[in-house]
Amino acid sequence: MTLRAQPDQQPISLVGSNDLSLPAASTLLHSVVLRPPALLWDGRRYTGPVLGSIDVESARQVPGVVDVIVVNNFIGVIASQALQAAHARTQIHAQWLDAATPAIETSIGAQTRETRRHPASGNHPAAADPHYSWPLPDARTTAWAIAHFADATLNVWTSCTRPDLLKTEISLLCNVDAEAVVILPNGQPEANGYDVAVDAALLARHCKRPVRVREENAAAQGVAALELYVQAADTTSQGADTGPRPDSDTTPKNGTQSTPPSTNGYTLSTNRHGLRRPSIAALLCGYEYESQPPAVSVATHYTTPDFTLTTSHNSTAIDAAPDNLQAPGIVFASESFVDELSRAQNRDPVQARLENIDDATGRNLIRAVAEKANWNDTPRSGYGKSTGKGFAYAHIVDNSGETPQQVWSAWAAEVCVDPETGTIDLTRLTVGHNTEALQDCPDSTEQLKSRVRNTATRLLRGSDTFDSWGASGKDDSGSHAVDVPKVELVAQAGDQALNTELSWNRHADLPAAAAIANAIFDATGVRFRQPPFDAQTLKTRLAKTAAPYRKFTYALLGGIAAAVAGFAVSAMPWRLAMTPLTSIDTSIYSAAAINRGRLVAAAGDCMVCHTAEGGQKNVGGRALDTPFGTVYTTNITPDKKTGIGTWSYAAFERAMRQGIHQDGRLLYPAFPYTDFAKITDPDMQALYAYLMTQKPVESTPPATKLAFPFNMRPLLAGWNLMFHRNQVYTPDPTQSTLWNRGAYLVQGAGHCAACHSPRNSLGAEKIGEKNFLGGGFADGWEAPALNTLSKAPIAWTEDTLYDYLRTGYSSLHGVASGPMTPVIQSLGELPDSDVRAVAHYLASLNPPTHGKGTPAMQAARLEDSSRRNPAAMTHPGENLFEGACAVCHDARGGPPLFGSRPSLALNSNLHSSSPDNVIQVLLHGIENPAAGNLGTMPGFGQSMNNQQLETLIAYMRLRFAPNEPAWTGLDKKIAALRNAAQ
Repeated sequence: MTLRAQPDQQPISLVGSNDLSLPAASTLLHSVVLRPPALLWDGRRYTGPVLGSIDVESARQVPGVVDVIVVNNFIGVIASQALQAAHARTQIHAQWLDAATPAIETSIGAQTRETRRHPASGNHPAAADPHYSWPLPDARTTAWAIAHFADATLNVWTSCTRPDLLKTEISLLCNVDAEAVVILPNGQPEANGYDVAVDAALLARHCKRPVRVREENAAAQGVAALELYVQAADTTSQGADTGPRPDSDTTPKNGTQSTPPSTNGYTLSTNRHGLRRPSIAALLCGYEYESQPPAVSVATHYTTPDFTLTTSHNSTAIDAAPDNLQAPGIVFASESFVDELSRAQNRDPVQARLENIDDATGRNLIRAVAEKANWNDTPRSGYGKSTGKGFAYAHIVDNSGETPQQVWSAWAAEVCVDPETGTIDLTRLTVGHNTEALQDCPDSTEQLKSRVRNTATRLLRGSDTFDSWGASGKDDSGSHAVDVPKVELVAQAGDQALNTELSWNRHADLPAAAAIANAIFDATGVRFRQPPFDAQTLKTRLAKTAAPYRKFTYALLGGIAAAVAGFAVSAMPWRLAMTPLTSIDTSIYSAAAINRGRLVAAAGDCMVCHTAEGGQKNVGGRALDTPFGTVYTTNITPDKKTGIGTWSYAAFERAMRQGIHQDGRLLYPAFPYTDFAKITDPDMQALYAYLMTQKPVESTPPATKLAFPFNMRPLLAGWNLMFHRNQVYTPDPTQSTLWNRGAYLVQGAGHCAACHSPRNSLGAEKIGEKNFLGGGFADGWEAPALNTLSKAPIAWTEDTLYDYLRTGYSSLHGVASGPMTPVIQSLGELPDSDVRAVAHYLASLNPPTHGKGTPAMQAARLEDSSRRNPAAMTHPGENLFEGACAVCHDARGGPPLFGSRPSLALNSNLHSSSPDNVIQVLLHGIENPAAGNLGTMPGFGQSMNNQQLETLIAYMRLRFAPNEPAWTGLDKKIAALRNAAQ
């Protein structure tokens, strides 16, 4: 790798001792980076938007900021605290322009293997320009890095797959001898901190102090999948479009497919460069990059088809991780296409490979695996089921070590498919592989077979949907296959065996996806062009041939019957009690299912409502004030006397979906069963498993006693009939999985509308698009509107919502307080992907308006207006503010202090039509913030009387929200909220 050094950098000579311990937290500076709106590169240099102009003075004036660094298109903010750095970033005024950098043609084939072309001969029918897709792995772990010039060395604490390349790149970027750069582990083996490590090193070099950088939203960078397109070489040579083309998902098992021009050569193009990229910082700083081969390059070579690998675009997205991940997708696409080509020519797929491969080791491996798998025998089908066989092969070069190593692998798969359900059973797997890398400790046969099964069964799992809980919430205890597949391993022998000891290589599973997809096609005629190969997708594709009229008729009649039955049941003023269980066997629940239930409970904030102040977790007793009286929450621990310890799952589900107690009485809708009804069955079952495995606590909460007529529970049947719909969330097919995931969490378990939507005179949420999340009240606090009715002076964005929900603070909006504080704390248990999904969905309900400038520009105008408001300067509340608030909240400046120091000019509460939240915060302060680093705020209820509070609040409204009308009735509202707390 060669990087051209910046001319203004001088070589650094480091002398002295070296301390490998992490710098003390008190000495750390914190940094954030501001990335361009799009990150693109052409395989050599950055080609995305470039800085046209930038103003960083406002950012440098933020208390606690050490400096703002700008190098070409790289922008970094260094501050004493992470919150200060994040706030300063919002004050940067950057104008980005489209880059005019000339594109560079890049041939991936030239960088991954020596391309050998053969003259065309004969007619070879093939599928018409097939398109394949390979999902890229999610960034499940947020990476961080610390860099510090410590005497003789530049120490960098991080985690990445190629510390050798990281060391070389940092030495070139920072103009430091490579021997002086030390890469140290930071305890995140599953994270990839390559980019943040370079960010930290550059910033630490500038400020000469230890700097910590945390990755932000890595999962949102780059493309969601590797797209691969196959075309005849003579077609692409004429400049044909390499984009996706319509092709049928289903093909008759022995059907005829279209025929392209006669050729042996094909172009396999992708939407990514087949290179290992440098760090984002290096690209943004303007360094040019000499092509680095990927960690794994595909060496598979057939005479027919002869693939040339290229990229379909000169500029492609910069992905979240530097490591090139094309090899799995290339093997899947090429081996699937070889199968398509062979079947279209009525040739045996294995024989076609043997006749067209020029690698002796690979040929012997293919032959050995085929013989072991009894390839030429037809598998037996079960009653009403279809069987099929598939084969795939891979030959790659592993460049990750000091010496490149070759790896060969071949898979033969047998499947049995139930066309009615789409269930795919893997019945047999035959696997062989060979490698140049010697293994000191060969794996046992059972270990190898277990690895093969795990690899194969993962490919049959459905993709993440709106009710998937990510890595921490997946229940892997079950399998999509009815029977565990028989696994047979092929040990290498003979002159071409480079490593006779059988051991698993991490690249040996590359042919697995294509082998299984080819077997499914052999059994059903359905060609999967991207994993996973789940039963629901297969069932849907197979059902395309079903009679549409018959399906419509059955669906219509079934829908009418269900509606009539549901109406009749909902109208019943009483329900039968469900028999209490004497014991519940919780040993049947797997650890994964219980953990999934824990996440559902966290998303639903169960503990928030079912725990009284100062009481034990989930034992109930918290008073919920409603317009109809006080409702006390119940004990939801598995105690048999006072909790839900005798509840069957059926009783639990009925309560959650219909609002009916185990004993048959109707529950008050203060319990948000209207939202919980949207929870899917797997999540509901997991929640039950979690609650039933918690510690039982015998505790009887106060009984709910409402005045007549609200104490007449049978009347709730009519309420349910009018306002409750017992329906599981239905995803919107026009929206992304991320959007649907967020909608599911917000509308279902999260029950956000219970507080954030207005209610009618009967206590039901008002209907209509404007009313959904249009603002409401709970426990004496305003739950502000989250839709277009939001009064926030700067529109919420996905990023600001994510920051607020994850940390309890947004520099453009304020700090979480009141009932929202425990909600933020509960959300802390959810993975980043779920919090991101909620933010993504909520942001879509209130899209930003154009023409107001960037958020930083809007913030600057609002804060400038608050500084220069002449009416506020003569207001009697000025003195009160200066004495009680200015030290933390005055936009005119002040010394760096611990905590968030939110700007009141940007605070949503001061711009609201209701003063409730401002009054509550001033009365009671914030003693238990959502996160400890936010700092606390004292309450002034004991030091200020009502008149003083009224004067102060009127002043704050006038100064920080000058375009909003003055609040009226402050005296009565202050008295009411003060009395309610006593």
